[in-house]
Amino acid sequence: MRKAIVFLFLVLALTAEGKRKPSVKKADKYFAQTTYVKAKDEYTRLLRGRHTPNYIYQQLALCYDKLGLSIQAAQYYAKALEQDPALDVEFYYRLAYNLTQNGRYEAAEAAMRKFAKGATEDARAHYFLQHATDYPSSGVNPSIYFVEESGINDAVYANHSVSWSTSDTLLFVSNRTKYQQKWMRRLFEVKEKGSTFPNTGIYQTTVKSKDTPLYEHSLLNGRINRRFMEGQAVMHPSNKLIYFSSESYRHRKFRKNKIVKKRQGMMSLFWAERKGKKWRKIKVLPFVQEGYTYVNPFVTSKGDYLYFASDQPGGFGGLDLWRVPILEEGKAFGESENLGEHINTGYNEDYPYISEADILYFTSDRWGGYGGLDIYALDLKDPQAKPENLGEGINTPKDDFNFVYNSKLDYGFLSTNRIGRQDIYRVKPICTTQVSGVVQDGETKETLAGVRLSFVDLSRQLLAEVQTNIQGEFVVAFPCEKAYVMKIEKEGYFYKEEEGRSKKEGGEPQVIQLRKQVQPEIKNNKIVLNDIPFGFDQTTITTVGQRELDRLVQLMQENKTMRILIISHTDQVGKEKYNKKLSQARADATAQYLYDQGIESQRVEARGVGSSEPKVLCTRCTDEENQQNRRSEFIILQR
Repeated sequence: MRKAIVFLFLVLALTAEGKRKPSVKKADKYFAQTTYVKAKDEYTRLLRGRHTPNYIYQQLALCYDKLGLSIQAAQYYAKALEQDPALDVEFYYRLAYNLTQNGRYEAAEAAMRKFAKGATEDARAHYFLQHATDYPSSGVNPSIYFVEESGINDAVYANHSVSWSTSDTLLFVSNRTKYQQKWMRRLFEVKEKGSTFPNTGIYQTTVKSKDTPLYEHSLLNGRINRRFMEGQAVMHPSNKLIYFSSESYRHRKFRKNKIVKKRQGMMSLFWAERKGKKWRKIKVLPFVQEGYTYVNPFVTSKGDYLYFASDQPGGFGGLDLWRVPILEEGKAFGESENLGEHINTGYNEDYPYISEADILYFTSDRWGGYGGLDIYALDLKDPQAKPENLGEGINTPKDDFNFVYNSKLDYGFLSTNRIGRQDIYRVKPICTTQVSGVVQDGETKETLAGVRLSFVDLSRQLLAEVQTNIQGEFVVAFPCEKAYVMKIEKEGYFYKEEEGRSKKEGGEPQVIQLRKQVQPEIKNNKIVLNDIPFGFDQTTITTVGQRELDRLVQLMQENKTMRILIISHTDQVGKEKYNKKLSQARADATAQYLYDQGIESQRVEARGVGSSEPKVLCTRCTDEENQQNRRSEFIILQR
């Protein structure tokens, strides 16, 4: 009875909620509380066709933007601007930003031009006008890295912001439940503001090898993980101190600040000291200023500098990359220094990381990337170097960030939301090599320019296309140890295919010889062609076979009264009844090819004789002997 009453009460409550009139006031309240899912649902109920107030479109655009739903965000930004083109120019910027996340770069450029026109003093507009057409084209900047799932990810919770603690230990951030063992902790868990997820915490995991998935993990012990949102952490080389980003609200003195008090994501930098197996004595770093964001620290291998991202005064706009000297074994610091305008822009620069090879990797949402956040690299050894986008594979139209690459181990990790959630992926270098050679005339040995070479893998997917230069040479880049088929074509020469495999060390240049095409010979009333090859148990005419049959077509077109008989043979593998059926199908396929090229059907007869007339008599035939027996003959019936 009690269960029935509870059920009835729930039904009545849901019915009442469904009948309740939507309220702008309620939607705005949800929005102010940063509960964007509820705000979005309430604003959606307020939609009223053509007469929908533009304010609703604006708020829906902002909600979807905050939720990372770029397709819907772009849709409502466009609707809001269509109704009122005089909206704040920031709406044009957000429209462009969300369009790039959908790969719509040209539409995003048009929106950015309107933004730049109305925001003449904005540093983002200045940068855009200098790089307006720099958005990526497919295939122009392929990545040199291979990206794969790391194993640490979860279908529900977010995982991101990884850093190397030691050569075999990683720190990362996740909002998976912090206190799974203790139900009381779980019951009173502080939730992420505006969501039902727990606050983020800092975890560690062990890297066993370059290829082993990261299945095991544990939460850092001590006061470092408590009631607050935690961000990226990094260990001091002494392993006695850890620097990490956390809510500014953690620091009591900052709570008086109006922005900090709202607890809407403002972060500061803190450090903690190791006491046994736990982290204690948490303090805010002395250079952190109240009311500004400080995130994603990185410490150099020597422990002499702490790098971080911040919007503190003295930057170029948005988040900038900074560094500060570390003194007195990590517990004191010098003056913070902006990394300069060759790195920082009016956009957001974030997640600094310097590899053992002195390459600075960082994240930016600057114009000209693949969309959202992209990862860039800068060679610190070269004073003239400029940041370079790491290209396709590493970067996508979604957010790709936090690239940490260990040059000694030759692999690393990145964070991304490319599949709709924040995950950590493993990054490995793609081994590339070269396949090179020269093409010659088979008789004169003269090199041939303009020869077209196509490379396909064993599943016939195109890998590369190239033409020989004036010296008859070609060079193509290939993944190491990749099996391929090379197709060689030049007008006036026989088509040729060769199989190969790229070698890690490159290998010797190949010498390829082509034979000039001549009209087929006629001997003993037979038209002599090269073999028309078929695969084992196949009836499909190969590309090599097609090129050879083209010669027969040309001969029959020049001799309009010629009639021929096609006799198809199989090898001796299998039963004779089946082989005869197979050979007839091959003869018919050969005849059909001639018909398709314009040869009249009354000029061609086709007969399959199976394995009854082998070209090579053998008991245990080799593959080569079987291939010779799988052949076609062309008998002239009438000239």
